Amino acid sequence: MSSGIQALLKTEKEAAEIVNEARKYRTNRLKSAKADAQKEIDEYKAQKEAELKKYESDHSGLNDSISKDADVQVESALKDIKGKYADKKSSVVKLLVDATTTPAPELHINA
Repeated sequence: MSSGIQALLKTEKEAAEIVNEARKYRTNRLKSAKADAQKEIDEYKAQKEAELKKYESDHSGLNDSISKDADVQVESALKDIKGKYADKKSSVVKLLVDATTTPAPELHINA
């Protein structure tokens, strides 16, 4: 009987060792999978950052050219406005002077 009990204890001990080894193996596989996943995430992130930088560099000149075009349009509009001002300045001043020096009295519509 005692040899049967010892055999059972020995078998139980071997089973516990097998279970412990399986747990260690599973733990190592999980760590390995985590490390592989993190490596893949880092590679993907680096790839997307490189794509973003390339996109920004490709389109950075576009913003500058749009800004320069807008400045040119503003300058031409200002020149246009200043030209109209210079053309009509004397006639507006004459109209204002005439209106103040020669009043034309009229009754108000409510009077």
